[in-house]
Amino acid sequence: MTGATEKSVATSKLRRIQKFSTKELALISVLSSLWIVSEVYLGPVIGQLTQVHGVVQRFFGWFLMLVLAWLTGRFGRVTAMASIASFATRIIRPGQVYSLFVGFGYALGGLTFDLLFFLPKAKGFGGNTAKVYLLSMSAVSAAVASIPYLLFKLWTLGYFGFMFWVPLYSYEMARSTVLSVLGTLVGISIAPKIEIWAPKIMDDNAHFPRISGSR
Repeated sequence: MTGATEKSVATSKLRRIQKFSTKELALISVLSSLWIVSEVYLGPVIGQLTQVHGVVQRFFGWFLMLVLAWLTGRFGRVTAMASIASFATRIIRPGQVYSLFVGFGYALGGLTFDLLFFLPKAKGFGGNTAKVYLLSMSAVSAAVASIPYLLFKLWTLGYFGFMFWVPLYSYEMARSTVLSVLGTLVGISIAPKIEIWAPKIMDDNAHFPRISGSR
């Protein structure tokens, strides 16, 4: 294969990855709406009942990320959904400046989830290996999602003020990570049902970590 041919094939693959199909756009819209509505209406209620902030955002958000990644089998879809949901929520429910950093964090977490889910080395994972990998990458992406908020606190409090509150921030970060991983775990538990619908949406050449090994 010549250099020109290889470049043409690579360009063609890149276009297929970047191009959103009508089904994908519809699915992203539906799941983004579910995330936004649950965060705006269920979030405050669950927060008051549990006295824990961010339960819906983390648990349901990471659940939806896994579902979308499985159904589409393409990079960029999770990032789009996370970005739409996080920033739309900030517009609907405007607040302090820090909320913008929180919203950016969710978008960044979605991008990290996207990158790790479609990592080339992860394509061959299956069974228990895939489960461990999915839970691990969820923990990493959840931790990354907290970074903008922590940077905002460092900026506003200064180094010494930030270090004073590090134990509290560490606890909040760990709690948020656990909630995100639990959301992914629930997604993994319904993987066989999700995989039944996936061929109707995704590209035939899509590859990703498999749980049931049905494909």
